[in-house]
Amino acid sequence: MRRALFLVTVLLSSAAGAHDLWLETDGDAVVLLQGHRHSAHEGAETVAYDAARVTAARCVDADGKLRTLGVPAAAPVRLAGGCAVLQADYVAGYWTKTAWETKNVPKTGISGVLRSWHSAESVKRIAKWVPAAARPLGQGLEITPLRDPLTLGSGDKLSLLVTDDGKPVAGLPVAYGDDTRGVSGADGRIAIRLRHPGVQLITTTLETPLNDGKADRSLRSATLQFEIAR
Repeated sequence: MRRALFLVTVLLSSAAGAHDLWLETDGDAVVLLQGHRHSAHEGAETVAYDAARVTAARCVDADGKLRTLGVPAAAPVRLAGGCAVLQADYVAGYWTKTAWETKNVPKTGISGVLRSWHSAESVKRIAKWVPAAARPLGQGLEITPLRDPLTLGSGDKLSLLVTDDGKPVAGLPVAYGDDTRGVSGADGRIAIRLRHPGVQLITTTLETPLNDGKADRSLRSATLQFEIAR
């Protein structure tokens, strides 16, 4: 298991330069940002990205109703505000690593390939607690808090549910604060102790074989984001 977690970490670091994705309020909108602002990794606070990589966005409103949002064509992508829960999908695409470099291209026609993968991510932000926030949105890989995380503080434990298309997934690594804190149990659950106030980013990754001829592996990641005051 330790070796598997290490390999996932290496691949993700190569694919995205260890960039985090997060959602941030800006006036009456919420902006999708990428960079190192909330990470221990060195690098720019925010990093530019292609808006075409943001493939979908979903909103759970204050009444618990789920709706799809339009995604603007300009980056950084600005999404509608007022969502209790907001989720955005980001596809980084194909990556190929050789002894010389790592490139954002399929492995097709490249010699000396060491590793290749397809990378996709999502980030889900809890801005306001509603009962619907305790249930998965049901599309893709996802982390769901099983209680209101906004009332918690440093040192408190939060129970989480890891799902794929709404179904619990066992054995997935869950990372928090640049460390892997454990793996999801047979029921898809794991408890994480919160360590600091401010923005919280909790991430899981699912690695599966890929047989499309363009990459060897599929890497899908999901991040849960919320903020605590203490």
